This record gives sequence, C-alpha cells and structure tokens, in this order.
Amino acid sequence: MTAQVVGLAAMAVIAFAVAFVLLWRRRRAVFWFAIALSLVGLGYLSTTPAPSDLVRGVLGTPSWLQSGAQPDA
Repeated sequence: MTAQVVGLAAMAVIAFAVAFVLLWRRRRAVFWFAIALSLVGLGYLSTTPAPSDLVRGVLGTPSWLQSGAQPDA
C-alpha cells in the first residue's frame, strides 16, 4: 500500500465516523448527503499530496514506504 492510500483511508474513516455520530439519528438524508460530500472531498484530496503528507507527519517515514519507489516531492 502506498502512503496516499493509507492517508485517504484514515481520512475516510474519520469523516464517516463523525458524520455517523453527528447525523445518523437526525435526518438520514442529511447523513447520506454528508457521506456524498465526504467522498467528493476525498476525491479532490486524492489528486493532492495531502494524504501522503498526513501519513508522513503522523508516522514519520514508514519502513514500507522507504523500501519502495521514492515519493514525489
């Protein structure tokens, strides 16, 4: 797995958990709209180096990232 995928997965879990906790018991349509907006935001972030920067900021440079190809700077 690349740092990009790990970062996107971490962001998705957090966004979906927050949406679930705050919106599930209210109106389900608002919850599903929040999920859709989260997916759009994650789609945008997948085109930027932000998820990779998140992983490197939290974990440093993981060993599984050092052995592979060098990330784009």
